[in-house]
Amino acid sequence: MRINPDREGDFQLLTQLCYNNAMQKLPIGIQFFDSLREGNFLYVDKTELIHRLINTGTFVFLSRPRRFGKSLLVSTLQHLFQGHRELFRGLWIEDKVDWRPRPVLVINFNDLDYHEQPLELALTNHLDRLAAEHQIQLQAEHYKEKFQELIVHLSAEQKIVLLIDEYDRAITDLLENEQKVAEHIATLKNFYSVLKTTASNHIHWTFLTGISKYGKLSLFSDLNNLLDITLDERFATLVGYTQEELERYFPDRIEALAARFEVSRPEMVEAIRFWYNGFSWDGKQTLYVPFSTLVFFELQSFENHWFATATPSFLIKLLRSNQVAAYELDEIYADNRLLDSADVNHIDAVSLLFQTGYLTIRERLPSVAGTEYRLGYPNHEVAQAFRQYLLADYLGPRVGALPSSLTGRLQKALRRDSIAEFVLILNSVFASIPHTIHLPLEAYYHSLVYLILSVLGFEVNAEEVMAHGRIDAVLELPNRIYIIEFKMTSAQVALDQIRARGYDRPYRASGKPVVLIGIAFDKEKRAIGDWKSEPVTEQSQRNQ
Repeated sequence: MRINPDREGDFQLLTQLCYNNAMQKLPIGIQFFDSLREGNFLYVDKTELIHRLINTGTFVFLSRPRRFGKSLLVSTLQHLFQGHRELFRGLWIEDKVDWRPRPVLVINFNDLDYHEQPLELALTNHLDRLAAEHQIQLQAEHYKEKFQELIVHLSAEQKIVLLIDEYDRAITDLLENEQKVAEHIATLKNFYSVLKTTASNHIHWTFLTGISKYGKLSLFSDLNNLLDITLDERFATLVGYTQEELERYFPDRIEALAARFEVSRPEMVEAIRFWYNGFSWDGKQTLYVPFSTLVFFELQSFENHWFATATPSFLIKLLRSNQVAAYELDEIYADNRLLDSADVNHIDAVSLLFQTGYLTIRERLPSVAGTEYRLGYPNHEVAQAFRQYLLADYLGPRVGALPSSLTGRLQKALRRDSIAEFVLILNSVFASIPHTIHLPLEAYYHSLVYLILSVLGFEVNAEEVMAHGRIDAVLELPNRIYIIEFKMTSAQVALDQIRARGYDRPYRASGKPVVLIGIAFDKEKRAIGDWKSEPVTEQSQRNQ
């Protein structure tokens, strides 16, 4: 159905649709398409991309981080193939497909209890429940044979559509338990092997989705026609909200928030973008996590909504074991091989951070030698919260988070340009860290200072690339800019390097005072042993 605003009847319908949209509830946590549509919840129309999806390949795989709307996508596909046209009234796809129903089998690993019982038994019980829902009595006893029997039964009249949600959950939930992961991979490989034997005669189309690619290589090695669309530019915005969608579907809520915070609408849009936008799988189009966005609009507060739903303790342990410095995560480069890493026995920290959503693609750099990706934190929500977790890990359990009294003193010292006081407070923090936490490496102290500066709320750029090298840290305050270099030798050497390489030159035109700081760490004392600072003056500029 196409609406023409110039026709009187259509104009009235359009007015009613706009009114209904303004009154629609926010679908927080709703993963079932029928519940969402029948309950008059807001739906961001993704059906044009879904139409493209169902006409692409026969075995399609997509990985996206948690809370991105994968389960809702699976549910939407289910109702689409089941021919429930009434649920798609007013959506792009309404008049684009043949609505004749097709049998659909949905397997959702969220519904399996494999923590309290073996995965084999959990699969067996789940397949029996699914068969009962379709009025089928399975004769087989083993989960693999049950799966095959169920597919054959359902496809008696026409080939089925198979949708598998959270295919990897039985693996990613247990990454720290190597033995259990190995057992689950063996079980799932056996389970998924059914797809190869039943595909040609019984399955019309298959869609698999999950958080990671860990297990993909092991589980689907027999499926040589599996199409991975995770980094496919055509499907970069299949789940998640684009900036255009945010402003089109939530205009009244944005206006209300602008009034609440007493800012203009453009200022509110920019604040929302800064906090929650930034996830990307093509380096061009950026996305919001639906969960964060919806909770933000509901609570009307800028908080860590997505991050708060999971604790990245395993990731932080992995960063430590891989010796990845905290400041490197602001900008890190990876190739296709690393992003596509699927070996659960050799988990790379950066690869897992990307697959779980803590890092995202900032830029895609294709060349004849292959594609390289520039990665970084997607947005303020993720960066701020992850740095706080990292800082707590660096400080150790005895210290944990920085007390607000200390952060306040550190902020005040920097605002007043009191570097001596700033160093004194930092050393008091260092002194409270257990000896076992310390590493005699410049990167450890560099990371620790960087994380402390980050949680103070100032803008910190670490390892910023310049023509003659990398600046260790640039700290920008409302009233001045600090250029900082860290060394294990002497503060003078650090200061000399800043001057010699002209690290301050790009900041001279900022209109703010620029201060150079050289910091030397003393690994024996486990503290800042020496520091020097000097302001950039006209005389110092002439001497460079």
